[in-house]
Amino acid sequence: MKQQTIHIFEVIKDLNKLTSCLQQIINDHDPKNKLTISFDKPGIYLIDGLKLRSNLEFHLAKGVCLKGSGVEAKYHHRPGPFELNKNKTPICALIYAKNCEHIKFSGEGTIDGNYTKFILPNQKTASHLKFYKYPRPMTLYFENCVDTTLEDIEIKQAPFWTIHLVGCVNTVITKIKIHNEMRMPNTDGIDVDRSKNTLIQNCEIITGDDGICLKCTEETAKYGNCENLNVTDCYIESQSSAIKFGSSSFGDFENCKFERLDIRRTNRGLAFQLRDPGSAINIVFKDIKIETQRFTEKWWGSGEPIFITLLPRTENTDLSGQRLENIKFEDIEFVSDNSIFIYTEQAKMLDNIIFANLKATFRDAELEKTTFDLRPCNGKATVQCRFQAIVSNSLNYVARDLKVNFVEKSI
Repeated sequence: MKQQTIHIFEVIKDLNKLTSCLQQIINDHDPKNKLTISFDKPGIYLIDGLKLRSNLEFHLAKGVCLKGSGVEAKYHHRPGPFELNKNKTPICALIYAKNCEHIKFSGEGTIDGNYTKFILPNQKTASHLKFYKYPRPMTLYFENCVDTTLEDIEIKQAPFWTIHLVGCVNTVITKIKIHNEMRMPNTDGIDVDRSKNTLIQNCEIITGDDGICLKCTEETAKYGNCENLNVTDCYIESQSSAIKFGSSSFGDFENCKFERLDIRRTNRGLAFQLRDPGSAINIVFKDIKIETQRFTEKWWGSGEPIFITLLPRTENTDLSGQRLENIKFEDIEFVSDNSIFIYTEQAKMLDNIIFANLKATFRDAELEKTTFDLRPCNGKATVQCRFQAIVSNSLNYVARDLKVNFVEKSI
């Protein structure tokens, strides 16, 4: 395999033509060989959508920022459906790759999604930003890609899902930073959608919506289940869930492990929000610190440190045979305004749910009743229960070495 490096600012002098020249370089690249495109001159460079090919590396030096133009018509579009088969809307991305191998983004530079182009004006004091449309452009979209690596870069100000992995295999995301506007909805950090063998390590994710979200969307069924995700040594802040399974769960989630995570200023810590005909099997959470708090009601969640639910999305959702099986929470320490919550359509849907060595600190010892958010689901949106360390509508779980402490909530 031949290797070539192009220092982009040596070959492109007119930055007004940066996107078209970049795309031409990518199109001319023989994917049997490796091409590194190096951005080594600090500055902010406006780009439209780019479509990648195999054996391609983007190296962004420190101080380099590739900023989305915000002109959605110039991004790369993929036809619908999106998420649900009935949703025929197309989607688009700033950086798009499909059926590719060996793509890499490296360096200490930045990709800026430029979310301000997609929101309504005059929202400086808004707690939850209003936007023009749904969906909006994803920042990085990879579909059916193999051996993708994201290393060291920063991705910020996404207008929608930041990184979407659809049916990808052998993805490594290491030492990256995701910094999004905390008030911006739908800005998931990393969406792992029916992908396999994914490693996420040593990352910092600060975003409005879910930090790391495992999905099995209905329209991606051809890629099978979501399997073998390992997440280690990450810091996460979110006004939704730090780690979430669902709510798109039209397939199974299997053999996933989360270890040494630091979760702060987050609505929900570890969440199973299964709402479609899918199960979660062999999932381990170990050595994790969590601090949760309630945010506005526009964000799903009620400050739960651990949230385990399997409920029908609509009256027509058939959850027959679906289950949460072999789920273990070990060496978890949390500070929270709310309880651990377990709620399933039927008790038999739980099998071998284990809590071992949990240290729980609850704020506000006088709290007698608490409310939990079930959205999205068929039926009531919330349920109110008597406050206790673990609130569940089933006894099909085991709790060992659970230490509970109550403190007064600071004003």
